[in-house]
Amino acid sequence: MGQCPQTGKPVYLKTGRFGPYVQLGAADDKEKKNASLPKDMAVEEVDLETALKLLALPRTLGAHPENGQPVVAHSGRYGPFIKCGDETRSLPDDVTPLDVSLEQALLLLAQPKAGRGRRAGATKEPLKVFDASPVTSQPVKLLDGRYGPYVTDGQTNASLPKGVAVESVTLESALQLLAERAAKGPAPKRGRR
Repeated sequence: MGQCPQTGKPVYLKTGRFGPYVQLGAADDKEKKNASLPKDMAVEEVDLETALKLLALPRTLGAHPENGQPVVAHSGRYGPFIKCGDETRSLPDDVTPLDVSLEQALLLLAQPKAGRGRRAGATKEPLKVFDASPVTSQPVKLLDGRYGPYVTDGQTNASLPKGVAVESVTLESALQLLAERAAKGPAPKRGRR
C-alpha cells in the first residue's frame, strides 16, 4: 500500500484466517504490527491513511469529565470497544474506533454494563418522563434502549433520529415522533431462522 511516514516501514493489506487486516512491517520483521479491519469496512475502502489509523489504535479520545481518566477506543478480539479505567463498553455496529467521538463514548460508559445472559426485558429508569399522551393517556417516557434512546407512550415506541441530543427532546417533539411511528404501522415480524 505504501510506506509509513514515521517509521519508513512498508504497509500491507492482507487476508488472513480471521478476515482482512493491515500490517506494518515485512513478514520477517520481529516488530511488525497487525490490525483487523472493522467488520463493516470493505477492503476497497482501505487506503494508506485508513491503514495507518487502524495501526495507530488504541486511540485516546480525551479525559472523562468525572474521574479524569483517559477514554480510549480499541479494536479487540471480540470487536471494537471503549475503555475508561476498569469500565469497558462494546461499540455499536455502526461506530468504529476510528470515528467514535468522546461524547458518544461517554454516553456508552454512562449506560449500565450489559451482563452476560442478561434478559433483554430488564427495565431501566427513564431518562425523562413527560405529561400524559393525548392518544394513550399514559405518561410519555424517554428511555435508553438496546439500540439507543427512544420515546414511548406505552403502546408505540419511536427511536430518536441520529444526531438528536437526549437533552433536546420535548413533549411536543416526542409526540411528533410517536405520531410518525404510529402512522407507519407495526414493525414487520421476523421469521425464525
